[in-house]
Amino acid sequence: MKRFLVIGLGRFGMSLAETLFSEGAEVIAVDSKLDRIDEVKEKVSLAVQLESTDPDALKSIGADRVDVAVVAIGENFEASVVTTAILKELGLKEIIVRAYTERERKILQLVGASRVIFVEDETGRRMAKTFCGNDILDFVELSSTHSIVQWEIPESWAGKSLNDLGLPEWNLILLAVKRPASAGFGWRGEGDRLEFHPSDDYRLVKMDILVLAGKNNELTRFTEQKKGSGR
Repeated sequence: MKRFLVIGLGRFGMSLAETLFSEGAEVIAVDSKLDRIDEVKEKVSLAVQLESTDPDALKSIGADRVDVAVVAIGENFEASVVTTAILKELGLKEIIVRAYTERERKILQLVGASRVIFVEDETGRRMAKTFCGNDILDFVELSSTHSIVQWEIPESWAGKSLNDLGLPEWNLILLAVKRPASAGFGWRGEGDRLEFHPSDDYRLVKMDILVLAGKNNELTRFTEQKKGSGR
């Protein structure tokens, strides 16, 4: 079981800690405010009120023995820097820290952050993809040039085989077909079903969702053209 330390229980940190725990991870949640600890204590492995800038306090809860630490303190940049440096001194190799500016990113990397995330930027990019009108339901950025998208097929594609789509011509990889539970078709209330690496003769039905990976420009062109033409 992977062990996580989440420091800072604002909306992002709280959601992250709860989701990690619900996925089966061991999660230690830390915040300086007692009300946030009370809110999350039943939803994680351990919730502790302490100052993350105190190295002894962090060590006392086993911060030096987790696999991944996430510093999501928020706008208290000084506390983020000090906490990151302490975690690095404790020997952690994977320290993920939230930042708001490029300058903050550079400083955090200098003091030991293995990865710096811009939550608002990443959320904005994902939302933009889902709002662009191509029926892209979700978007995961793999790099500056490649992504994974979930894309709902046009209704006119129902009954077609995957071989009819010509995906190799677009240099796209079909990872899976997702069939939502709301589509019916005999899934007996079991929730969404995923068909990984389906065969070329797999027949699509209305509301099927393609999970596609490829270059951003190819994904955009494919979803725009195919949705517009219905072919």
